[in-house]
Amino acid sequence: MAHRPSPTRTEPQVKFVGYLAEFDDPHRLVAACDQVRQAGYRQIDAHTPFPVHGIDPALGIRRTRLPFIVLAVGLGALAVGILLQWYANATDDIRPFPGYKFLISGKPTWSLPANIPVAFEITVLFSAFATFFGMWGLNKLPQFSNPLFRIPRFKRATSDRFFLMISADDPIFDATQTRQQLERFGALNVERVDHDQSDAELPRFLKPLAWCLASIAILIPTAVYRSQAMTNEAPRLHFNPDMDWQDKSKPQTVSPALAGAEGSTLFADGRVMRPDVPGTVALGELRLSDPLFRGYEQGTAVEPGATDEEGNPLEPEWVTAFPSDVDDAGDPVLEVNEAMMARGQRQYGIYCAPCHGYAGYGDGLVSRRGLDLTVQGLAAWNQAKSLHDPMVVDQAVGKIFDTISNGRNTMGPYRSQITVEDRWAIVLYVKALQATQERTAAATAPAN
Repeated sequence: MAHRPSPTRTEPQVKFVGYLAEFDDPHRLVAACDQVRQAGYRQIDAHTPFPVHGIDPALGIRRTRLPFIVLAVGLGALAVGILLQWYANATDDIRPFPGYKFLISGKPTWSLPANIPVAFEITVLFSAFATFFGMWGLNKLPQFSNPLFRIPRFKRATSDRFFLMISADDPIFDATQTRQQLERFGALNVERVDHDQSDAELPRFLKPLAWCLASIAILIPTAVYRSQAMTNEAPRLHFNPDMDWQDKSKPQTVSPALAGAEGSTLFADGRVMRPDVPGTVALGELRLSDPLFRGYEQGTAVEPGATDEEGNPLEPEWVTAFPSDVDDAGDPVLEVNEAMMARGQRQYGIYCAPCHGYAGYGDGLVSRRGLDLTVQGLAAWNQAKSLHDPMVVDQAVGKIFDTISNGRNTMGPYRSQITVEDRWAIVLYVKALQATQERTAAATAPAN
């Protein structure tokens, strides 16, 4: 029976790393470091059980480049963070991996202030990574099999001994001369350091594991790229609706139709905006004086829409003179004078003149613009009422006050915008405009 020879065992490959010099005093170590550096050695390092003052300049250690690495990485992360947010949220035109425009409450898809928090966090995060891993790289870490760990005497580097290491990779390193120099510089012991190269071999399972992880990482972009060429009938995702499509109706719109009931609307009158409940009093206007706050005599109010036996609308008894009232201190609230007239002119110019015109003929800028759009077929506008119309001139001051307060026909209410005192001041100014027109007409009439 033939004998099969056993496989030969490979001898470990040993590499000469350098010399390790031992010192018993930190001052002698610093002096030796300085002498070694002056001799021209650059690949040197020192190991001490505690920080030794002056050892950095003795070794010729320059200031670290780590702050510049952190600055560069931080600026790059800032740029990448802003660019990535723009790419992901503000554009969907870049192929093959487009972004996705987020529509959130009508806000712009790209706004620099809104992206500052994320950019700041990314800058801080990557700066921290740069500090941590940059320190590892500059110190050539990690070194799981440092050859110094195999030297028994080196264990005292954490207690009471100081060591100086000269690497064999130094350009001026000489095995014989370097050893003699270290002994001459005061080393207690100079020991040869060798490195078993077999310690640097990676475990065999890492390579197939890396291939598996790389294959899994490719699956996600592959699936995204594949979806670009496919059609989908489903609507685009809207991750943050934020009441964008809530069931609501906006003012000045038609009442929504009821589901399943053709021609029926949610409100019978077809309007979305609901009128005030009968008897509603505006905030702050719950007063006892109907003449001052409502424009009609006390106790003559009628229900909205009420009619007489012949079907004519009923109206309260409007006041024909400017009412007066007193406040808590007993001072009159209304006082018809020049100050009230000037106040009415100012408020009229703000709220009334845009439609009725400064002279009250219904030719304000808004009214003229509406008529122009109506002629072009772009709107349906009714010209504002002329305040010099005989029907308006004959109205009592209380009815004009009510019109300003609650609106009439196509004119909206202004009681929530104009105070009671300002509304009466506007009535006074309107009556002054009408009186001016009457005097003008009388002055221009032909003499008999």
